[in-house]
Amino acid sequence: MNQHGRSGLARHVVRVITAALGAVLFFLAAPAGAAPQARILRIDPRAAQQNGNPVLTTVIEVSQSKRVSDATASCGALTGNSQLDCMSQALEKPFALYTPFPFPAANAIFTVTIDNAAYPAKYVSHSAWGDSQQQPGVGTAWLVLIDADRRMGGSFNDARQIAQQLVASLGPNDIIDIMFFNDRQVVKDSKWLGGAQKTGVAFINGAPETYPSSGRNRSLLTLIKQAATDGFGSLGNVGENVKVPLHQALVVLSSGFGGTDPATTGPGALQLQQYLTGGRFPEDNTALPKSPVPVISIYFPLKVIDEFRQNSLEFMQNLANPEIGGFFTIVQEGGGARAQAIIGTVRQRFSKMSIVRWKVACVAPTVTQSFELIFNNMSTPLVGDNTFKDVPVGIDPTTWPLDVNNDYSAQIAQTHPVYPGGNFRIYGDFCWGGDKTRAEVYFLPSGQPLPTALVGANIDQAKATQQQLIAMGMKGTAVEAADTYVEVQAPDKDKILWGSGDQALVRMVVYDNRAHRTSGVTAETILSLKGTSPPLNLMVILGAAFGAVVIALLIIVIAKSGGKKRGGTPAPLAHAPAYGAPGGYASPPGYGAAPQGPSPEFMYGAPGQAAGLGVAAPQPQAAPPSPYGGGASSATLQGQAGIFTLLAGQELRAGRDASQCGILLNEARVSGVHATLKLENGQLWVRDENSNNGTLVNGARVAPGVWSPVPQGSILRFGPVEFSARVG
Repeated sequence: MNQHGRSGLARHVVRVITAALGAVLFFLAAPAGAAPQARILRIDPRAAQQNGNPVLTTVIEVSQSKRVSDATASCGALTGNSQLDCMSQALEKPFALYTPFPFPAANAIFTVTIDNAAYPAKYVSHSAWGDSQQQPGVGTAWLVLIDADRRMGGSFNDARQIAQQLVASLGPNDIIDIMFFNDRQVVKDSKWLGGAQKTGVAFINGAPETYPSSGRNRSLLTLIKQAATDGFGSLGNVGENVKVPLHQALVVLSSGFGGTDPATTGPGALQLQQYLTGGRFPEDNTALPKSPVPVISIYFPLKVIDEFRQNSLEFMQNLANPEIGGFFTIVQEGGGARAQAIIGTVRQRFSKMSIVRWKVACVAPTVTQSFELIFNNMSTPLVGDNTFKDVPVGIDPTTWPLDVNNDYSAQIAQTHPVYPGGNFRIYGDFCWGGDKTRAEVYFLPSGQPLPTALVGANIDQAKATQQQLIAMGMKGTAVEAADTYVEVQAPDKDKILWGSGDQALVRMVVYDNRAHRTSGVTAETILSLKGTSPPLNLMVILGAAFGAVVIALLIIVIAKSGGKKRGGTPAPLAHAPAYGAPGGYASPPGYGAAPQGPSPEFMYGAPGQAAGLGVAAPQPQAAPPSPYGGGASSATLQGQAGIFTLLAGQELRAGRDASQCGILLNEARVSGVHATLKLENGQLWVRDENSNNGTLVNGARVAPGVWSPVPQGSILRFGPVEFSARVG
């Protein structure tokens, strides 16, 4: 193996070991204090707009937070500067205010609420924030507030030094807004800057001195709240040259001095912290997405006015919200040299966050959505997040395409082509809860251009296009709907077929008339299924064949009767041999003598030969063979979730637990071990393992813990996940 191969293998081994150690730490460290919690820091919909799929990007942190007082408990016996130095040393230790945990993707359920019902999204992927800095949008909007009040004294240069270090650490997608304030207002504002390493440093250097003070009191809480509201509120209007990243944070570099201001207190800071954690600027602004703000609070103690120092310390300490990534420390005058270590500690916390993407097929037909993150099957409890209620996602939900599985629908159509007047199924992840009246399918007549008006941007044009297709008879009829498919009867018109023979196609658009969402309508995304000409009517063919046989037999009977005339007079029926008489038909067993009847030439099914025809009567047929074929050695489950094979004598489990299940189903409504299957003597059997949402065979739920047969060709469902079952 070459050096490159060895190094790649080594990296893979390291990743595996790291993941294993992370899982061990998750279960060992969690009981040490409060239960760890997952917090949603951002729900960003822009991925859905970029690639045309209903995918949401979330920023999530899983950690066990610690109180500042717990981290600094050992400093309680000290006083003055010794206590402050002790506190800063304790707070700046790695993981002093939190313990990080890996994101448990296998146990996570992310739901969207529609009509008071929670619909789970499908997990797509996740990555660490620190490993994703080069991805578009993965960055932070840093709002930095620098206290430039004259009472800062020499600590003003320390604050500038820390701000400069933060600017130097900016990633390629980070943006920054730097504000200087005194005791009355923001006196200098850079506005939001993108790619700001050089520009940001120059702006900081442009304020080398503090600003005059106007008195012994200042409303610091009001100053910080107004600056944060202005800064983060303006993120929605930063211009085309600045790209708003996924995350945001507030850095406050201040002495915390408020004098006798009644709001600038420890309890007041807690209220401000809750405002920033809420992520709405101002609180009643429901038009912008919710974005909780971690607060990095760095306290620079004053050397004067000692009676206010304790109040200032409590205010700055309570500003920080370490439960969502905030940080607090103390820098005494001349401590600016610690800037790199402080910023490194803050950055380390951010690097542990996870970027998690979800395929969200179901959304409420409103501007605002409600999301919830929960976890199941965890040996150690992990608290989820239900704080994102009535949150705007930033786009019109009617522009999200329906989640139609074009590939699987096309695969099924290869063996069950669509033909005029016939029924077929379209597969996907639908949210109409079995209400078939919501599903509308419009067929595109051959040779017509694609109806781009159905994209959803203009509902009036879409309705007009739909009416045209309805008038042309090009609307299908939904006959059955479920969460994973809709069954449709195609219009009985040949013009739904594009091409002929093996090249025939049927093109269509699926529309949800309640959510006003459609499937793709462009040439690349429109649903195109294999088509075929209508099959010949079997009953007509059989009827015609039967009629021909009857006519032929009548001709034969007439010919035979004409050859048996004696003296030109036909033999009377009374002289025809009775049933059971010599030369006649034997009586059916158990019935005795049969009554007199017409000529035996019209009788069928009697043993022996039909009189005068010389044709052997049909023999009794053997029992039909088992549809499974007694020697079947394998069974196949085929569905949207994949194709799985079960061998004779083998038991195979189905569920979400990858460590126990050969049929792995990544669906929230499927239990960890949902059901077990086996194949014995050519018969497929299933046993439900007390699952939450049941196992169904052809729509009937089987009893848990009991082996139930699965007939050939059955539809087998584990919760909402559906398969067709075949043996042999």
